[in-house]
Amino acid sequence: MDNQPNRHRHPATPPWAGIAAGVVVVALGVFFLLYEFGVRVPFMAQHHWWAIFILIGAIGPLGQAIAYYRSHGRIDGSVLHSLTTAAAILTIGFIFLFDARWDHWWPLFVIYGGLWMIFKRTRRYGDPPGNRPE
Repeated sequence: MDNQPNRHRHPATPPWAGIAAGVVVVALGVFFLLYEFGVRVPFMAQHHWWAIFILIGAIGPLGQAIAYYRSHGRIDGSVLHSLTTAAAILTIGFIFLFDARWDHWWPLFVIYGGLWMIFKRTRRYGDPPGNRPE
């Protein structure tokens, strides 16, 4: 039997992940169905309501940040990397949603790029503290 630590262990999917994703998809389907039958859902009255789909994309990195924090018990590079990813996704979604001007907000993405370099992932989720990714 191999006594080497598993360096390629991937994070275990939280039990609520499938349920949460399913609830989101069902809710979207209900909103689209209501819209087709003439029921106007308030958020769909917004000009760029579809940008909400971009905002939903931040759920994954936020969930990863929480999982990394729970696994490591502290805020480290992996947590901050995931939070930076979520911040970039949220920024893009809000720029579209509120029809903000890209020429004002583009420097944030330069900042995010620098933060990604600083907060590179220190370990894969679930790895013992001494192991680094290859």
